[in-house]
Amino acid sequence: MNRMHVRGTALAMLLTAAACGDSATDVVSDLSQAEAEALAEVVAGTVVSTFDQQGPVAAPARATFSQQVNFEAPCEYGGTMNVAGELDIVTDDETEELTSLEYTVTQVHSGCVGESQDGLRFTLDGAPNVTANFVAMTEGDLISMDGSYSGGVDWSTDDKDGTCNLSVEFSLEMNAGTETGSASMSGTVCGVTFSRSLTVT
Repeated sequence: MNRMHVRGTALAMLLTAAACGDSATDVVSDLSQAEAEALAEVVAGTVVSTFDQQGPVAAPARATFSQQVNFEAPCEYGGTMNVAGELDIVTDDETEELTSLEYTVTQVHSGCVGESQDGLRFTLDGAPNVTANFVAMTEGDLISMDGSYSGGVDWSTDDKDGTCNLSVEFSLEMNAGTETGSASMSGTVCGVTFSRSLTVT
């Protein structure tokens, strides 16, 4: 399996798993705990999709290189997002295998529609944007990843809308061969604090 694709798959697994579990239903501001966590999941999903959509990386014959990214990406359920940032890659001199990467982007949502695992859809617009960063490393089949995103979005659902700040951190350790591992995701979304620590299978 391509190492780049493994990372996108691994992070997607983390985001799906982070949405699982029991949640409180007390309303904080305009969103319940569960709704705030769903929004965190949806925004993180757009971060993953920009990595998957930035296109193939044409690695030159050297161990370390950087590639600028600047493109407009479609969102899964409608709308777009403008993406600008940088991808830094380190490969093994002998095997030419990817050993680590760092992906840093700023994305501006424009009517971007995403859906949580539980089926809650949010339409996102820049307020003004979301900046994301994650670093992934491999050693054999073992993958470790740490990242975060922060910024602001205008959001709306079928019966609610608002503007809020987001600050979320995530981490993942997994075996690419067995696709099992452990993950955590925590932060604050619209004034709601959440934390998840779990096993990924």
